[in-house]
Amino acid sequence: MTEGGRWRDVTLYGVDHSPWVQGVRLALAHHKIPTRLTSYPLRLSWFLRRGLVFPALELADGTCHADSFRMYALLEDGGYPMGWQELDPAQRDEAQYELERLFFAYALGRCMPGKRRRFMKAWSRMQEEPVTALGVVWRALLASYFWVLIHVGRGALRGAGRDPYDLGRVQHRLAYWDARLAKQPWLTGEHPGFLDFALWGHVQSMASGLTDEVLPLIERQAHLMRWLGALTAMSEAGSPRYIDRLLGGDPQVDQASGRERALFWLALAGWWICWPVTTALILYGFAIRSLNPGRSGALMERVAAAGSRT
Repeated sequence: MTEGGRWRDVTLYGVDHSPWVQGVRLALAHHKIPTRLTSYPLRLSWFLRRGLVFPALELADGTCHADSFRMYALLEDGGYPMGWQELDPAQRDEAQYELERLFFAYALGRCMPGKRRRFMKAWSRMQEEPVTALGVVWRALLASYFWVLIHVGRGALRGAGRDPYDLGRVQHRLAYWDARLAKQPWLTGEHPGFLDFALWGHVQSMASGLTDEVLPLIERQAHLMRWLGALTAMSEAGSPRYIDRLLGGDPQVDQASGRERALFWLALAGWWICWPVTTALILYGFAIRSLNPGRSGALMERVAAAGSRT
C-alpha cells in the first residue's frame, strides 16, 4: 500500500478533551485526512498491551501507532509537512517536556472539589465520529478511570506538600510559550507544524469548560493570543472548537444527544454497580500505564530520573 493509501482513512482512539488527541486531530484535519474518532481501544490486543492510554492511531493498512509525537513524525514520513525536521531531537524533547509540564499544571484542576459532577457531565456530552453505543458505554468506563487517576495525582502532590492546582504555575508555563511565540509567528518554522498543533490541543483542553479559571491567564499572553487567532483562522478543524471562547465567539461543539447522554449515565451506573469488574479494569489500566512510554508525564519522569533538570 502506498503512503497516500495508508492515510486515506484513519481511526483515532481518544476523547475530545484530551490535548494530545486534539493536537493530532488538528494535524490530520489540516492535511484533509478523513478521520474517525472512537472512545474505545482499537482492538482487544491493543488494550491488553497499552491499557487505556490514548491517543492511538490506526492507519488504513491496519497498523496501529501510539504517542502523539510519534504520530506527527509518521505524518511527515508519509509526505505531509509537519515541520518535524525544523527542530533537532533535543529540541523536540525539550518541547515535549514543556508541554507535559503545562499539562500537569492545569489538568489536575479538572476534577477538584466543586467540579466533580461537572467532570462527569462533560464526559457524558462528548461524541465519537461516528457515534456508537459501544463508544458511549466504554467512555463511561474511561470517565471513571480518569476520575480516579486525577484524584491519585492530586493526592500524590498533596502528600509531597505541593498544591495540586497552582494557577501561578499555570501562568508560568503559559509565559514560556508566549516568549517563544514572541520570536517567531509559528513554533515550527515558516508554517504551522506539529508543535503548533500540539500546543493548540492544550489550549483547546483548557477551554473545554473544566478549567475556566485559566482562560484569563491565556488572554494575558499577547503573542499566544495572536498565534491562536491566526492558527484557528487557517485551520480545517471542525467540531469541537472550544477555543472560540477565547476569541470572542461561541464554542462550536457538537454535543451528544439526550439519548446518548442517557445511555452514558446508565452505563456509568452499571460500571459502578459491577464495581469488582470496574476496579479490576481500572487497576489493570494503571498497571499497564506505568509501562507505557507514551503516557502523559513519561518524559518528565525520565528527565527527573536522569537528574538533568531542576
